[in-house]
Amino acid sequence: MSENNKKERSFRLPHMYLVLAILMLFVSLLTYIVPAGAYTRGDNGAVDPNSFTYTDKSPVGIMQFFTSIHKGFVDSASIIATVLLVTGCIEVLNATGTFSAGIQSMIRRAKGKNIVIVILFYTIFTAMGVIGYFDGLYPFYAIVISIFMSLGYDRMVGTAIIMLSCAVGFTSGLVNPYTTGVCQTLVGLPMYSGLAFRCIGLVVFYVIGLFFIVRYCRQIEKDPSKSIMGANYREEQVAPLTMQEGLEFNAKRIITLIIFVASIAFSVVGALNWGWGMPEIAALYFPVVIIAVIMFKMKPNEACGHFIKGMQNVVGTTVVIGLSRSVSVLLSSGNIIDTFIHGMSGLLGDANRLITLLVIYLFVSLFNFFVASGSGKAMMMMPIMRPLGEILGINQQVMVLAYQYGDGLTNTFWPTSSVAQLSLCGMDYGKWIKFAWKAYLCLIAAAFVLIVIADKIGYGPF
Repeated sequence: MSENNKKERSFRLPHMYLVLAILMLFVSLLTYIVPAGAYTRGDNGAVDPNSFTYTDKSPVGIMQFFTSIHKGFVDSASIIATVLLVTGCIEVLNATGTFSAGIQSMIRRAKGKNIVIVILFYTIFTAMGVIGYFDGLYPFYAIVISIFMSLGYDRMVGTAIIMLSCAVGFTSGLVNPYTTGVCQTLVGLPMYSGLAFRCIGLVVFYVIGLFFIVRYCRQIEKDPSKSIMGANYREEQVAPLTMQEGLEFNAKRIITLIIFVASIAFSVVGALNWGWGMPEIAALYFPVVIIAVIMFKMKPNEACGHFIKGMQNVVGTTVVIGLSRSVSVLLSSGNIIDTFIHGMSGLLGDANRLITLLVIYLFVSLFNFFVASGSGKAMMMMPIMRPLGEILGINQQVMVLAYQYGDGLTNTFWPTSSVAQLSLCGMDYGKWIKFAWKAYLCLIAAAFVLIVIADKIGYGPF
């Protein structure tokens, strides 16, 4: 093998922590180069667009650089706590077999109707994405892949159902605490406001994703040679696991699932009507877990073990959130956020409205290549996007929409964020892109059209 080929094969994308550390260093260096400036803000944080003035430079020092890491974690403590606690609760519920038994029951009822099962699982995973579950779905990947292999489909079908449904549900942001919730909180909007328009977006994305999945299923049913995995995929593929037989969807599991769904619905009602935030939403999961532990007679030590295991699975995510916030801390310390806002507003202020929205949307989408964490990136970007929207006369709800659409769709497209999921599916990234690029092109275009429509109709409340 030539030296060039060795280098090519050994190339790896930098670790997410390293990317964020480089960003922190870059921002720190910018505080020595970019002029400091500030806008006058009201009591609610709103920017006076005509009040920008340059101020004395305040470059970041070495000690300030390292203390920003601690401050970043402290400032994002509420979000980090929610991610850890909710994921821990989900893992305890998963240990009761409620989710797995429910899935097996659905399969038995839809026996022989393969497309019905495809639509069913696509819908279930989309619904889970709607409420913000992404990494929390990892335990189900092997089960889903095995199910669709047992139905005679190739590995790509199960992978597509998982990846596209996650993209569709998470992106729609109906009641997603990690993107919609964080963004709306940061810009001062009522949590989960603007629900009706996001429902329309969900329907549009859902139909596009389902179309490409069903079309592919029909193709390989008629002609297995059209499978991206190869014409002999039925003989060559090995399922990651054998479905456990005899896992009964009994009264206990049915009750647990009903209570779980009811708690999610209640959290939405609370957020919309009573101003609930992340503490209340996270709190609702604990009664569900306590009831499940009692009903299934799970030993307290065992329940605690599952709870810790769930939190351990997302420790890496919480570190990303904290480090992402540290970047914003450094920007604020150097007083250069408002300078960037002033510069961007100057460039975009005279631009066509369509071009302005496109630049904002594409910027979020491209930045997601480097920082995949939706909540972490929101902590970093919304302090810039909020005043930019105020200066350009774009509603904050539209800015939030542009953020969640730019973030969500590329989570399962860019390699930096999708490789972990694809590895759980046993899928090669090249094969995945070969299947999915047309679907993502349609989804990304549809998302931009929705952003433009939202801007035209004055998508509010402000």
